[in-house]
Amino acid sequence: MIALCDIISNEKMTEEYNIYSMIIDAPLIAKIAKPGQFVHVKCGGLTLRRPISIASAKNGQIKICYDVRGEGTKWLSGLKSGGKIDINGPIGKGFDVSDTSKKVLLAGGGIGIYPLYSVAEAYGENAFAVLGFRTKDIITFEKEFKECGSKLYIATDDGSYGRKGFAIDTVKEILDNNKIDIIMTCGPKIMMKGIALEAQKRNIRCQVSMEERMACGIGACLACVCKIKDANVGDGVLDVPFTNKRVCIDGPVFDIFDGSGVDWEW
Repeated sequence: MIALCDIISNEKMTEEYNIYSMIIDAPLIAKIAKPGQFVHVKCGGLTLRRPISIASAKNGQIKICYDVRGEGTKWLSGLKSGGKIDINGPIGKGFDVSDTSKKVLLAGGGIGIYPLYSVAEAYGENAFAVLGFRTKDIITFEKEFKECGSKLYIATDDGSYGRKGFAIDTVKEILDNNKIDIIMTCGPKIMMKGIALEAQKRNIRCQVSMEERMACGIGACLACVCKIKDANVGDGVLDVPFTNKRVCIDGPVFDIFDGSGVDWEW
């Protein structure tokens, strides 16, 4: 649904980096939004909307978080409390939170941590959350994940905070020492590829949230197509062929049956 909504707040979350958190009064969207879905945001006079993940949806409000990377997000960063924003959503297939009694491992990198936050809210103490960042100055949502009750691990590439190294190093350690029922991941493709392959090796269900450039956001333009292996295609003997899937409505979350379920080079 398209709605013109009130902006409650739009605040910069880090001093050195342009990462923002916006809270929007959107009762209808908040009521039906599911973890992992996104909204398509109209940015000023630009023709194409920008897809931004919903970090949380409760009490009639949604929270979106974004990194200023181009003209659209730069325009968003200039919006003030009390202003209006044109959004379409919620859109897409989200993460599976139907059985929160299971143990879930969440692995996020950079701005990919935000769609995982509402999953952590749903699973509470049954969630292990691994958040990877380049350096300590870019870390956000540490407090929020802790308040969910999740077991939180932070890794930085340069070792300036938390564990030194990549998120996948911590993921492997958790998997070695805990029974995990499902892995959910969002972030850089190289990180998600490694985690998906690790899930395949250990025979653990894995859901990945893909990110592609979008135009229409409704599945019509095919600009956001990625290649996914479909378990329902093929004869079960030969390799299952890749099929084109639209990230906007077939995803952004894909439940891959093994680590080769995504063409990571696409």
